Amino acid sequence: MPGTSIGEQKPPWNSGSDPPSRQSSVGPKEVIDHTKEDFNRDETARATGYMGRSSVIAWLQALSKEVNQECESWPRNSSDMGEDNGVPSPSLTPRPDGQSDPLVASSNFYLDDLDLPAIEPLDASDVPSRDTATKLLNAYLHSVHPSFPIIGISTFLSQFQVFFNQPPVKPGKKWLAILNLIFAIGAKYAHITNAEWKCAEDDDLIYFSKARSLSLEDELLHHPDLQQLQVEGLASLYLLASGHINRAWKLSGSAMRGAFALGLHLRNVGICTSDTSKEIRYRVWWSLYTLDHLLSAMTGRPSCIVDNSCTTPLPVPFDECDFQKEEVVRMIGDTTRGNSSQLDRIPPVCPTASDLSTTLDPETTDGTANTKTPGSSMVEYLKNLSPCMSLYFLQLSTLTSINKRMTAKLYGPEAMHSPWPSKEFTIQSLMLEIDSWFMNLPSAYDFTSTQTSQCPASQRMCLALLFYSTKIGITRPCLCRLDSTRSQGEKTFDFCTKTAAECVESACHMLTLLPESPDATLLYKVSPWWCILHYLMQAATVLLLELTFRAQHVPDKASIVSKAAKKALEWLSAMSTFDVASERAWRLCDGFLRRLAPHVGVDIEDFPTTGDIAGDATPDAQFDDPEDTAAVRTSADNLATQLDAIACSPMNESNSPLPGPIQFELDSSDPFDFLKTDKSVSGRNTFDDLFPYDADTGQITGSFFPPGNNIDFDLGCFWGDPIFWKE
Repeated sequence: MPGTSIGEQKPPWNSGSDPPSRQSSVGPKEVIDHTKEDFNRDETARATGYMGRSSVIAWLQALSKEVNQECESWPRNSSDMGEDNGVPSPSLTPRPDGQSDPLVASSNFYLDDLDLPAIEPLDASDVPSRDTATKLLNAYLHSVHPSFPIIGISTFLSQFQVFFNQPPVKPGKKWLAILNLIFAIGAKYAHITNAEWKCAEDDDLIYFSKARSLSLEDELLHHPDLQQLQVEGLASLYLLASGHINRAWKLSGSAMRGAFALGLHLRNVGICTSDTSKEIRYRVWWSLYTLDHLLSAMTGRPSCIVDNSCTTPLPVPFDECDFQKEEVVRMIGDTTRGNSSQLDRIPPVCPTASDLSTTLDPETTDGTANTKTPGSSMVEYLKNLSPCMSLYFLQLSTLTSINKRMTAKLYGPEAMHSPWPSKEFTIQSLMLEIDSWFMNLPSAYDFTSTQTSQCPASQRMCLALLFYSTKIGITRPCLCRLDSTRSQGEKTFDFCTKTAAECVESACHMLTLLPESPDATLLYKVSPWWCILHYLMQAATVLLLELTFRAQHVPDKASIVSKAAKKALEWLSAMSTFDVASERAWRLCDGFLRRLAPHVGVDIEDFPTTGDIAGDATPDAQFDDPEDTAAVRTSADNLATQLDAIACSPMNESNSPLPGPIQFELDSSDPFDFLKTDKSVSGRNTFDDLFPYDADTGQITGSFFPPGNNIDFDLGCFWGDPIFWKE
């Protein structure tokens, strides 16, 4: 009955016994990975392509199959088929002749089936006004750069000022392509956050089309260079943010192969490149690494990166503005720095290393054995650092590496050939690894803390979402019907039951990160907006699967599962106002929930249709009550909105509601005040010495670039690098 928790709902079938056992698509009885479809059969199939086992689209396929089979056991009625709500319901998704599984494209909510319009005619050299350009650049730096530092800020901001201060200067096509891609991403962000200064709705397409004509369409047979990697990386991120993940994955792969060709996957110990330039290039590598893995996980396709072949060190935990400090200079020049798999073994090289040396000695001063290791020194050193973008990106890269090992070991060919006991061991090992990462997380980034943090809300939110996403991915293989695991033995049954419960709990925790009242513009401001749909769909699919299994794994938490599932759909509905892919995702999930609701006791009587929630809500609407929210504060030192509390308590009571909304502090000041050019170029009053050019010809000159030639600004070098002009 509506409003009754699924834990109290009686089975709707007449026989009084459970339906025959059906194995979920994931679980102990897995078979080797395979495909039954011809993905070249038509344009729709090609637009979606193969989606592997880690993809949410593959999980939706499994959900569709489970719901279809489950509902076939129930009486068919109008409520079951969604005929009374005016919403298309995935009652029986299309299947090829002679095939029991639904087509992959039927579960695809992304937009690759839509064309990317090439807007012509375009003047690729035409740029917006300086005011608009600055706002677009700030939007990009504020929302994307901390998680994707593929450009050197100091260099780029200096070049940006030269470009607008001295119009005769003629940069090369690749630099202009990078500029237009930054504008495209900034315009996309302005649209989905409903910024007051946003321009036309298709401005992002105009900027992308310019970049496309400048440095994407004719690059197939050209040799890679550093700027082209940045062009392809930024274009891939834009396509991802626009819902074209198949195209984004393909372009990301091109960027990664170019990075391999340039040796960015390896530690650079040569003397021909300065240490600061090496550090910027390391960040280019890790930016491409995190993006490529995200797309590989979203599509379920193999990554071209073999971690054991990569020795690129992790970024130093200091921002570019600190690169000239003695401590940072020593760390950047350290040849023993570790990569993500070595972080726990490499001690820091910095002035504080001597203070930490006592922890490295085999004995302490009192002669007793020292149980601390070099790894613990590095961890403690990172914990004591002040939060900054680079420290955040280091944590993000490390967590991404764990997530990458998870997808390879549990969803790749290695997993397909492993017996189930081996997979259990892998799951346990990965859970220990990610829990260790969380335990060693600097307190400023602890997203479970109720204490006010100095780091931006968006950074804590990004880490939290990836953390719970990784946990969902690790535990997802165990989320199957219990009767399919009981036959494998009591030990397997107990392990799968417990692990599947953790999967469901992680999905619920992800939803507790979001306020109870959906506000899409607020969510986009404090999350990785370019992939937030992926995370929400991971949680929603897991919860809907658990509803299909009638909450077998968490029977006393059934009401919490149903509440969390509804909350996920409410957020998807709110996001539908700004994003077509979100609307498609919402329609899929809404159809599944409406079919399940009458049989699992979920009350959807007042459940919204798309647009009902987003409506005229404003980002600040939920902060009107001073008793329930933090006061709005203005500070020029803050980079973004601040996260006061993220409630992540476990599901303690069977009938308890989900934890309350997060409380944010909104910052109305210029979020990147410290990155303004006068600070980025260390007090230089003019740019003539940075970008010498011939006043007669208007062309940039330099020892390696004679007058009359357009050049590409190098985004891979620090502004003080003496070899700035050599690349």
